[in-house]
Amino acid sequence: MRKNRTVKFIFNGALLAVMAVLGVTAYQVANKSEHIQEVLPLESTKENDIADAGDSLSQGTDTLTETGTNLVEADMNEASDTGLLDSESLISDAALNSSDIGESTSVNAQVSLHKGPEVNFSEDTLMEWPVNGHVLIDYSMDQSVYFPTLDQYKLSPAISVQAVEGAPVVSAVNGTVYSIENDAETGTTVTMELGNGYQAIYGQLTDLDVAKGDTITKGSIIGYVAAPTKYYSEEGSNLYFAMKKDGEPIDPITYLP
Repeated sequence: MRKNRTVKFIFNGALLAVMAVLGVTAYQVANKSEHIQEVLPLESTKENDIADAGDSLSQGTDTLTETGTNLVEADMNEASDTGLLDSESLISDAALNSSDIGESTSVNAQVSLHKGPEVNFSEDTLMEWPVNGHVLIDYSMDQSVYFPTLDQYKLSPAISVQAVEGAPVVSAVNGTVYSIENDAETGTTVTMELGNGYQAIYGQLTDLDVAKGDTITKGSIIGYVAAPTKYYSEEGSNLYFAMKKDGEPIDPITYLP
């Protein structure tokens, strides 16, 4: 009887031990399951948070871009409304300015290429002899001089320089052709404006190389010595050369070397 009790006690103890072990195992399994469930939502939540953050960042960037664009457009519209900005006007103005610059450059280039010599005669200007030869008749406005062909004495407002017929006549100084006339006494005669009220007169010419309005450089050919008019038949072929200041005769010799 006592033996049976002992066996029964041992059996019950073993059973309780087994049940205890099973209970602990079930508890651990349950805890692990709950832990996994807790962890999984947490990790999932983190992934979702990251995704949500990315979406927010993208939305924020889009918002900033849209806002910046709107601000730029608003500024441009405001500037346009206030007359500060007009794209069509700016483009038109730029084209006009470019055209003006091109035209200005072209005009300046043409002026530079065709700019004539300076015409600015003064008391200190030194001329060159228009022809080579000796003086047949001197300038004289204070007393009369003898004219062989006319066989008389009279005042002389010019000099007559001996030169062979056909000899080139050059401009004694820079000047602009004021007039070309045919005079009974001096034949074909060219008058040049020298500036500051000065004029130079070249007579007894032929085969002119200049025209009215031309600006001639010192030393350039004006024309050639012609056969003498009847007023200089005794003197022979020569160049009639005179100067004036404000319409009054002056001595050319004063400005010649």
